[in-house]
Amino acid sequence: MSVEGLVAAGRRAALALMRDTCVIERASGERVFDPSTGQYTQAWETVYTGPCRVKQTGGTAETPYGDAQSITLHRYEVRLPWTAAPQVQREDRMTVTTSDDTWLVGRPLEVVDVGFASTGMARRLVVEDKA
Repeated sequence: MSVEGLVAAGRRAALALMRDTCVIERASGERVFDPSTGQYTQAWETVYTGPCRVKQTGGTAETPYGDAQSITLHRYEVRLPWTAAPQVQREDRMTVTTSDDTWLVGRPLEVVDVGFASTGMARRLVVEDKA
């Protein structure tokens, strides 16, 4: 079998493992202050909707916060189909909409890294749990 055939077979297999679905959104425009709530609101535009696979990487990131505190953020690897477009970017927002793991559904996740590969089986993202 050719390299192209092996890569195509690998991409089909990777897609078959994507049992979750998600929406990835990008901030659109400037934040707007709402004087009635005292909060800023952000408009978002959808850049991807479709299948995905979320895997815990086992890693966490500790971020210093204040004088003696830190926040622990859990990181996950997300795989999208190789044909997913347009390109996802850092700071995009991801929400799992369906999953075998119901704890994932609706969790706010932020894209912190986007991987690239010439013969990859899936698009790989690293996201952090902001909940």
